[in-house]
Amino acid sequence: MRAITASRTPQPARVRQAMARTLAACLLAIGLGAHAQYANDDIADWKEDAVPPPPAYRLSGLVDIDMPNGSSIKMGVDPKTITINQATGIVRYVVVARGPSAVNAAYEGIRCATGEFRVYARQVQGSEWVTNTDTEWKPMRGQSSVVVSHPLQLARGGMCNGSTLRQTPNDMVRELLTGNQSLYN
Repeated sequence: MRAITASRTPQPARVRQAMARTLAACLLAIGLGAHAQYANDDIADWKEDAVPPPPAYRLSGLVDIDMPNGSSIKMGVDPKTITINQATGIVRYVVVARGPSAVNAAYEGIRCATGEFRVYARQVQGSEWVTNTDTEWKPMRGQSSVVVSHPLQLARGGMCNGSTLRQTPNDMVRELLTGNQSLYN
């Protein structure tokens, strides 16, 4: 007598589930690969534009930056100096530090996409701007000195909208003045 063996053919539902899982895995792999490639291209291809000279600034009308209690230094940004380059993702501005015996200014830039800042030049009131020899971008996070912790405050306070720049300097100033904190990490 001959044994009858049933051939097991996959059920249509099982076939669809297996195909869906395979398709999802392929799409995920493609998406992650594309994202990684974009991130690497961004790093490899990004180039800073030519840095314009420091703009003139005013001591009146500064947008104050919160400083720790008891600090004798008051800091603020001159809103008229804020410029945006959407192509490079850089916002530049002049920040002014006023102490009991001195007024100093720094011409700086922030890259919201990378969470970095850079000081282009410094000035003691009444003197010429002095170009900063350090051309490296520094992380905004982890700066322990009160004098260099302000870029993160500015990014959170309105210069950045998450990891992107706001559209206009007026948008940035409005956000800085309202005290809203963006979702900047």
